Amino acid sequence: MDDRGRFLVNGNPVKLIGVNRHDHNMTNGKTVSRADMEKDVQLIKKFNFNAVRTSHYPNDPYFYDLCDAYGIYVMDEANLETHGLGGKLANDPAWANAFLERGIRMVERDKNHPSVVIWSLGNESGMGPNHAAMSAWIKGLDPTRYVHYEGAQGDPSDKRYIKNFWPSNQGNPTDPKWVDMLSRMYPQPEELEELIVDTQFDKRPVLMCEYAHAMGNSLGNYKTYWDVVYKYDRAMGGFIWDFIDQGILQKDSNGKAFFAYGGDFGDIPNDGSFCINGIVAADRTPKPEIYEAKKVNQPVVIKAVDALKGNFSILNRHHASDLSHYNLVWNITENGVIIQSGAIPSMSTKPYQEELFTIDFKNIKPKTGSEYFININGMLKENTLWGNKGYVVFEEQFKLDVPSVAIHSIQSKIELTTTQTEDAIEVKNKLVELVFDKKTGCITTYKVNGINILEKPLKLNFWRPETENDKAYRRSMNKSDELEWMHAGEQFKVTQTSVASEKGKVTINVTGIIVQPKTEVNLVYTVLGEGYVKVKSTVTIDKSSPDIPKIGMQFDVSNAYQDVSYFGKGPQANYQDKNTGALMGIYKGNANTMSYGYIVPQEYGNHMETRWFKLLNSSDKGLLVKGENPINFSVWPYSTQNINDATHVNQLIDRKALTVNVDLMQMGVGGDNTWSFKAEPHAEYKIKGGVYSYSFYLIPIENKNFKLNPETIQF
Repeated sequence: MDDRGRFLVNGNPVKLIGVNRHDHNMTNGKTVSRADMEKDVQLIKKFNFNAVRTSHYPNDPYFYDLCDAYGIYVMDEANLETHGLGGKLANDPAWANAFLERGIRMVERDKNHPSVVIWSLGNESGMGPNHAAMSAWIKGLDPTRYVHYEGAQGDPSDKRYIKNFWPSNQGNPTDPKWVDMLSRMYPQPEELEELIVDTQFDKRPVLMCEYAHAMGNSLGNYKTYWDVVYKYDRAMGGFIWDFIDQGILQKDSNGKAFFAYGGDFGDIPNDGSFCINGIVAADRTPKPEIYEAKKVNQPVVIKAVDALKGNFSILNRHHASDLSHYNLVWNITENGVIIQSGAIPSMSTKPYQEELFTIDFKNIKPKTGSEYFININGMLKENTLWGNKGYVVFEEQFKLDVPSVAIHSIQSKIELTTTQTEDAIEVKNKLVELVFDKKTGCITTYKVNGINILEKPLKLNFWRPETENDKAYRRSMNKSDELEWMHAGEQFKVTQTSVASEKGKVTINVTGIIVQPKTEVNLVYTVLGEGYVKVKSTVTIDKSSPDIPKIGMQFDVSNAYQDVSYFGKGPQANYQDKNTGALMGIYKGNANTMSYGYIVPQEYGNHMETRWFKLLNSSDKGLLVKGENPINFSVWPYSTQNINDATHVNQLIDRKALTVNVDLMQMGVGGDNTWSFKAEPHAEYKIKGGVYSYSFYLIPIENKNFKLNPETIQF
C-alpha cells in the first residue's frame, strides 16, 4: 500500500472486485464438494470478480488451491464472531487466548497460499485489545500481508477519539493503527465518497467488506458505487453481500419443489429469508444481479469518440496483462437485426493504457422508423480454466445518431360502427369487436375474428409485488401509506365519457378520478377499422401523495400466448438503477421461464427501453404491443396479488392466463441494505407526484405472414 492509499500487486494498483462467500449446497447445506467449490470459483471469474472474502471462517484448503490456480485474491477470515455480545469478549483478558488461537491457526495453515493477500480478524465482534493482540501476532509472523477488521473503528489512543461516535461508518475520526485499511459495511455511495476524500486524519485505503446487499430483486445503485471506487486511488473496492442464496431444496406435500429458508424447519428463533441474498441462486444459477456486476466491473472499457465515424477508445483495466488474449468483434443492428459485422485487428494495449481505434463500417442508409446500434465484444481467444474460447468478457453498445426518416400515420378506410348503452360502448365491424365499460373506463372485450384476446380488462396499475427492499424501507421508515397504491387502479371512477367517430376511426375519451391517493385520470382510446388500438394514459398525481411504485396499465391474456419476443433491454430483467448490464436487442423466450423468479416471490422480469413486444400462440397468432415512446414491460404466469402474497415459489398458482404489464416507468429496486432506510431506491430513481403521460398501440397478429413493421406504427 503506497502513500496514495493504493493497493498494489507487483507495483500495479488493484481494485478488489469481491464477493462474500459462504459454503453452501442446496441439498447438503454446509457440506460442499470440491466440484461445488470449483463451480463457485469459475462463476466468480466468468463474471469479472477477482476477490473473495471467506465470510466468516477459513475455508477448506482445496478452495485456496483453486484460488491460487485460477487467480483469485483472498481475504482469509478467522472463525470469530460475537455478534450478540458486541465487544464484550474482545475486552476480556480471559478470552485473549481463544482470540489468538483462531488467528494463529488460520495463518499457520494458509500462509503458503499466494492467493491470500489479506488476513481478517473475524466479523462483528466489537473491538478490543484481544483483536490488537491477534494483529500484532500476525504482523510479527507475516509482515508481507495486510490485516483487516471492520470492527476496528476509532483509535482510543488518539486525542480526537469520541466514544460512541456516530455515524459509525464515517470514522472516529480514525481507526487504530493495527489495521491496515479503513473497512466499512453498507455505506451508501455518498458516505463512501465522504470517507475517501477526508484525508485530514487518515490516508489508508478504504474498503467495503460488505455492501450492495443482494437480497431478492436488489443490487440497485451498483454502478453508482463503482463510479466512486474507480474515481479515487484510495478506494480499494468491496465485497458484495453475498455470493449464493442459502436455500435448501425441499418438496411440499404435493410434490412441488421449492427452496426452504429460516422458519421452514420448525426452527425458532429464525432469520426468515435473510440468508437468501446471493447474486447466484441456491442451485448456482446466475441471477440478474450478477450480470449487472459483470458489466460494471468488466476489465476493459470502450468509449465512443465519434461513434458515427467509427472512432472509439479502449481502456485496459487489467493490472497485469495486455489485451492480446482477446478477439474483438463488432456488429451494427437495425432495429435489433444485424446488418453489418466485422473484426477489429488484435490489440496489445498494456495495463492502465488507453488507445484509439477505428471501425471501418459502411455508410448507413436510414429506413423509416429505424434505430441503429453498434455493439463491440471482447472474447477469449483461447480456452482458459474458467471460460471457453469465444466467451464474451466485455461488451459495449452505442446508439448511432443516424438521421431519422419521418413516419407517416396509418389511415384506415375500414368502417366501424359504434353502439352505446347505459353501461358500455361497443365498437365493431366484421373483423373486430371492442367493448368499453363506462363505469371503469376499461376495455373489457377485445375480439379479433371472434376470439377475445383479453382474459381480464386493460386497467390502470400503480403497484408492483413488493420486493424485500420495498418491505424493509416501508417498515423502517413507516411508509405504509405507499400501500394505498396497491388497489388504486381498481378504484378509478369515471366522471365523463365521450365518443368521436370518423371514417375508419373511433376515439373514446374517458376522464375520472382516484380519490386516494388523489389522482386525476384521462384515458383516450383510438380504434382503427383493422382492429388496431392506441391507448393514451395521462395521470395527474397530487404532489402530496406517497411515492408511486410504477405508472402503468395491466391486462391478462390466455396462457396460450406464451411465446414472447421483444425489442428492448435484455435479456435479463432490468430497472432504473440496475440496467447497465442489459443491452438493446431482439430477445425471445417463453413467458413461463424467460424471467428469473426469486426464492421469495416478488417483482421480477421488467424490461426497460422496450420499443415493442409480441405475445404469440403456437399458430403465430396473438398481439403486438408497441410504445409510442420506449416503455417498460413484463409478462408473468401469475397474478400480481399472488406474487405479492406468496412467501415461497410453491405458493404461486398456475393459471390459464398471463399477466401483462405495459408501463411508462417503475421505481428502482434499491438495495444498499435490506433492513433500514438504505433499502429504499435513491431519490433519482423514485416516482413522485406529478403529471405522467404515455401511449402504446395494441395490434392483433392474425398469421405468420403479418407484414406490419412495428417501428412504423403511428396513428
